[in-house]
Amino acid sequence: MKNDPITKAPGRVVDITREIHAPVEAVWKALTDAREMERWFPLHANIQPGEAVELSWGDKVDWRMEIEEEKELDYLRLGYGQEHHSIVSPEPRRLAVEFFLEARGGSTMLRIVHAGFGGGSNWDEMYDGVRRGWDTESLGLKHYLEFHAGKDRLVAFAKRKSARSHEEIWNILVENGLTVNGDSYAYTTPFGDRYEGAVAYFNPPQDFCGTIPGMNDALFRLILDRYSPDADIVVWAWISTYGIPEAEVKAMERQWQTKLDALL
Repeated sequence: MKNDPITKAPGRVVDITREIHAPVEAVWKALTDAREMERWFPLHANIQPGEAVELSWGDKVDWRMEIEEEKELDYLRLGYGQEHHSIVSPEPRRLAVEFFLEARGGSTMLRIVHAGFGGGSNWDEMYDGVRRGWDTESLGLKHYLEFHAGKDRLVAFAKRKSARSHEEIWNILVENGLTVNGDSYAYTTPFGDRYEGAVAYFNPPQDFCGTIPGMNDALFRLILDRYSPDADIVVWAWISTYGIPEAEVKAMERQWQTKLDALL
């Protein structure tokens, strides 16, 4: 692997590495092809080759990044400016996310470096959200390529803002029971469904991510994010499904949205 990212902007840096049991060609395509990106990352993607990547999660949650440099199967750098961080700082500042790929047998070592965040406390929530986000999104990429490569994804997605604290919201969401035992978990949802599987990421009271083998190896996430100082917390319940009928996915989405609205 390369030892040093090209990004040299001052401030805090997110730097993570994942081993993905998939060829480097598959990982590269998942980072550079719009349909492939929609199978693990945003709800909608548009890529203008050599120019920009546009991602959307709906409800005006959009992310546009310019393609600053790419070397096929090896390196990709995407940059973006103040329109994405004006909520925390009026200072003109360029941020960038870099992807370093290295083939290792039939697997790929993927390193993600996201840099340029300011060092002040006004950047804390944004930096922490991006750090935790890449932790879990990279696991979503790994899960997709290792278990569902080439398959379209349908997402059950519910979202709600709350003025409560992280701890209060977390306790409300897991009061019916979340048990983590090593790499396994069992969770009774607020509406009584039971999810069981492998723990992918556990960071209470902000994040939980786990597989649901009984749902054709879906990936379930609970996320509590605050995007700027003094803002309300945004709660996301997210289930990435593959090969599940759309009607079932929409029914899950309605269940989660109705319960989040009632509880929060």
